[in-house]
Amino acid sequence: GSRRSVCLFGTSANPPTGTGGHRGIVSALSSLRRESPGNTNNTSHVQADSMANSAEQQQQDPYQFDEVRVVPVYRHMFASKRGNQASFDDRMEMCRRAFDGIDRVTVSDCERICFDKAAMEL
Repeated sequence: GSRRSVCLFGTSANPPTGTGGHRGIVSALSSLRRESPGNTNNTSHVQADSMANSAEQQQQDPYQFDEVRVVPVYRHMFASKRGNQASFDDRMEMCRRAFDGIDRVTVSDCERICFDKAAMEL
Protein backbone atom coordinates (compact mmCIF):
# COMPACT_ATOMS: atom_id res chain seq x y z
CA GLY A 1 0.00 0.00 0.00
CA SER A 2 0.97 3.62 -0.29
CA ARG A 3 2.29 5.65 2.60
CA ARG A 4 -0.08 8.00 4.37
CA SER A 5 1.06 11.41 5.47
CA VAL A 6 -0.41 12.42 8.84
CA CYS A 7 0.17 15.75 10.55
CA LEU A 8 -0.17 15.63 14.35
CA PHE A 9 -1.41 18.89 15.84
CA GLY A 10 -1.02 18.79 19.60
CA THR A 11 -2.80 21.38 21.68
CA SER A 12 -4.06 21.98 25.20
CA ALA A 13 -7.35 23.13 23.60
CA ASN A 14 -8.40 25.01 26.70
CA PRO A 15 -10.40 26.12 24.80
CA PRO A 16 -9.63 25.63 21.11
CA THR A 17 -9.71 29.01 19.39
CA GLY A 18 -11.33 30.05 16.12
CA THR A 19 -10.16 31.25 12.74
CA GLY A 20 -7.42 33.46 14.18
CA GLY A 21 -6.02 30.58 16.23
CA HIS A 22 -6.32 26.79 16.39
CA ARG A 23 -9.04 26.42 13.74
CA GLY A 24 -7.16 28.68 11.33
CA ILE A 25 -3.92 26.75 11.79
CA VAL A 26 -5.59 23.36 11.36
CA SER A 27 -7.49 24.60 8.31
CA ALA A 28 -4.24 25.86 6.76
CA LEU A 29 -2.49 22.54 7.45
CA SER A 30 -5.39 20.67 5.91
CA SER A 31 -5.27 22.73 2.73
CA LEU A 32 -1.50 22.69 2.16
CA ARG A 33 -0.69 21.46 -1.34
CA ARG A 34 2.16 19.18 -2.32
CA GLU A 35 5.00 20.92 -4.07
CA SER A 36 5.29 20.35 -7.77
CA PRO A 37 8.60 18.75 -8.71
CA GLY A 38 11.00 21.56 -9.57
CA ASN A 39 8.78 24.28 -8.08
CA THR A 40 11.05 26.61 -6.15
CA ASN A 41 8.55 29.45 -5.81
CA ASN A 42 6.51 27.80 -3.05
CA THR A 43 7.03 29.68 0.22
CA SER A 44 5.71 26.86 2.40
CA HIS A 45 8.11 25.78 5.13
CA VAL A 46 6.64 22.28 5.02
CA GLN A 47 8.55 20.24 2.45
CA ALA A 48 7.04 17.22 0.74
CA ASP A 49 9.12 14.09 0.41
CA SER A 50 9.99 14.68 -3.23
CA MET A 51 11.22 11.11 -3.70
CA ALA A 52 7.76 9.76 -2.84
CA ASN A 53 5.78 12.26 -4.90
CA SER A 54 5.49 11.29 -8.52
CA ALA A 55 3.43 13.47 -10.84
CA GLU A 56 0.80 10.72 -10.89
CA GLN A 57 0.54 10.65 -7.10
CA GLN A 58 0.27 14.42 -7.01
CA GLN A 59 -2.65 14.34 -9.44
CA GLN A 60 -4.40 11.70 -7.35
CA ASP A 61 -3.88 13.51 -4.03
CA PRO A 62 -2.63 17.08 -4.32
CA TYR A 63 -2.59 17.69 -0.54
CA GLN A 64 0.49 17.67 1.68
CA PHE A 65 -1.28 15.66 4.39
CA ASP A 66 -3.75 12.83 3.98
CA GLU A 67 -4.96 13.60 7.48
CA VAL A 68 -4.49 16.31 10.10
CA ARG A 69 -5.01 14.71 13.50
CA VAL A 70 -5.80 17.11 16.35
CA VAL A 71 -4.47 15.69 19.62
CA PRO A 72 -5.66 17.44 22.79
CA VAL A 73 -3.22 17.01 25.65
CA TYR A 74 -4.41 14.46 28.20
CA ARG A 75 -2.09 15.40 31.06
CA HIS A 76 -0.35 18.73 30.59
CA MET A 77 3.42 18.61 30.94
CA PHE A 78 3.38 21.70 33.18
CA ALA A 79 2.02 20.83 36.61
CA SER A 80 0.87 24.43 37.08
CA LYS A 81 -1.61 24.00 34.21
CA ARG A 82 -2.99 20.57 35.15
CA GLY A 83 -5.61 21.78 37.63
CA ASN A 84 -6.58 24.81 35.53
CA GLN A 85 -7.93 22.99 32.48
CA ALA A 86 -11.39 21.89 31.52
CA SER A 87 -11.80 18.11 31.74
CA PHE A 88 -10.27 16.06 28.96
CA ASP A 89 -13.72 14.91 27.79
CA ASP A 90 -14.92 18.53 27.61
CA ARG A 91 -11.83 19.58 25.65
CA MET A 92 -12.30 16.63 23.26
CA GLU A 93 -15.89 17.71 22.63
CA MET A 94 -14.83 21.34 22.14
CA CYS A 95 -12.26 20.14 19.58
CA ARG A 96 -14.80 18.00 17.76
CA ARG A 97 -17.02 21.06 17.40
CA ALA A 98 -14.21 23.53 16.64
CA PHE A 99 -12.71 21.45 13.82
CA ASP A 100 -15.93 20.00 12.42
CA GLY A 101 -16.29 20.48 8.69
CA ILE A 102 -12.57 20.85 7.88
CA ASP A 103 -11.57 18.28 5.26
CA ARG A 104 -9.14 15.55 6.30
CA VAL A 105 -9.24 16.56 10.00
CA THR A 106 -9.87 14.14 12.86
CA VAL A 107 -9.73 14.61 16.62
CA SER A 108 -7.93 11.86 18.50
CA ASP A 109 -7.82 10.77 22.14
CA CYS A 110 -4.56 8.89 21.53
CA GLU A 111 -2.84 10.63 24.47
CA ARG A 112 -5.44 9.31 26.90
CA ILE A 113 -5.10 5.82 25.41
CA CYS A 114 -1.29 5.95 25.76
CA PHE A 115 -1.39 7.31 29.32
CA ASP A 116 -3.99 4.76 30.43
CA LYS A 117 -2.03 1.90 28.86
CA ALA A 118 1.22 3.05 30.49
CA ALA A 119 -0.52 3.35 33.88
CA MET A 120 -1.80 -0.22 33.59
CA GLU A 121 1.71 -1.49 32.89
CA LEU A 122 3.22 0.09 36.02
